[in-house]
Amino acid sequence: MRLSAAPRSALSSAVPLVALLVSGDKLSSVPEGGLYERASRLLARKAFKPERRKTLLLHADEEGGPRALLLVGTGAVRDVTGEDLRRAAAVAVHQAAELGAREMVLASAGALKLNDERVQALGEGAVLASYRYGGKPAETTPPAEVRVVSDLRSARRALGVAQTLGEAANLVRQLGDLPANLCPPRHLAKTAQAIARKGKLRCKVHDREALQRLKMGGILAVNQGSSEEPFLIELEYRPAGKPRATLCVVGKGLTFDSGGISIKPADKMEDMKYDMCGAAAVLGFLQVLSVLRPRGVRVIGIIGTTENLLGPSAYRPGDVVTAASGKTIEVINTDAEGRVVLADALHHATTFQPDAIVDLATLTGAIVVALGSEAAGLFCKDDALAERLLASSRRTGERVWRMPTYEEYGDRIKSRWADIKNSAGREGGSCTAAQFLFHFNGGRPHAHLDIAGTAWDGRKRDYHIEGGTGFGVRLLYDLVSNWS
Repeated sequence: MRLSAAPRSALSSAVPLVALLVSGDKLSSVPEGGLYERASRLLARKAFKPERRKTLLLHADEEGGPRALLLVGTGAVRDVTGEDLRRAAAVAVHQAAELGAREMVLASAGALKLNDERVQALGEGAVLASYRYGGKPAETTPPAEVRVVSDLRSARRALGVAQTLGEAANLVRQLGDLPANLCPPRHLAKTAQAIARKGKLRCKVHDREALQRLKMGGILAVNQGSSEEPFLIELEYRPAGKPRATLCVVGKGLTFDSGGISIKPADKMEDMKYDMCGAAAVLGFLQVLSVLRPRGVRVIGIIGTTENLLGPSAYRPGDVVTAASGKTIEVINTDAEGRVVLADALHHATTFQPDAIVDLATLTGAIVVALGSEAAGLFCKDDALAERLLASSRRTGERVWRMPTYEEYGDRIKSRWADIKNSAGREGGSCTAAQFLFHFNGGRPHAHLDIAGTAWDGRKRDYHIEGGTGFGVRLLYDLVSNWS
């Protein structure tokens, strides 16, 4: 899909579909006659109430002008958020796909005035709604072009940002949706290298031999049951000029997680191909940086990637593993493997002496029980970093909810046989997992995002279809863009 800015005269063009955002009982700044007159009469008679996401589709019965007109309600103007606009644009794109429209014009035709943020939100919703998994023929095809009516000189740039963010999030979704046999650890490494070549980023891929030299006992232990080679991947973005800060973004990249010897139930195990969505989000985020080139913050993306399978050499409950930091880990549950992999990746992040670390991981089922698929869990002891992420969450609609980080949770992962253990059982499982990760941040500001509930979804909702959601790309870009 290609986004472009269009003048208001585009509303009179002979396009397959015009979608109007409507917030009241009158249309403004639209052509006279035809579909627009019919829509105005329906609004005046209150035959259509423009509540959030409510729609009305009208078809033309004469030549000239658009072939169809879609009214999309936004609710009261004072209550409209960026997320409302993303969802409204997605509703319009889905309707265009149902009609087989290859082009669509999108405009506000009520009291809602478009600024840069709103134009960007509309563009994001449109591109996100265009995603189709590439592994099978799609039932419908989204429009190839969406023209957003705006008289802002900056609209072209806002839509360019939206295009870049949407395409990166869709890459994340595609990586997550790929089956594990098509997306093993080496596929993530090759994807990182391709992003680096195209975007002129520094990329370094550490293979098994390098992991052994780096004494990354966590990644190597989890990998023992798999025939696929593990990797630690680095991608670095350097902004023009002297950076104000260095941020390390760390992603969990378990391309398949059977649970190992502590094997998962068979039901829904196929979804464990999504256990690399944190890593995919890091890749998508670095792709965005390579295109938009924001100033001010140097970013290093770090990914630990492997499979967690059963095999004759698989690590066992009761094993004691030495991580790269030198800390020893008692393995209580081999299905708590993500934190063991992240132990090495987080320690590696500290070697860059960052001002802050953010990790994204599909870490615990407990966070899904607590928050469902509506928000990611935010665990952070540094109030300033937490507030940055909360502010970005509010702006982007990628919700995070701050969770407790009481020291008592840390007491529960103390081990008799090692420095710490990798599981303290079900009670407070997300909170004890976060405390485990905090052991490896070198005392630096660190935010852990548990995205187990938000990385993929089994429902079709506006700009999401069943499968990967691309969560985290827009959140992280907003974080860096507003860093001061």
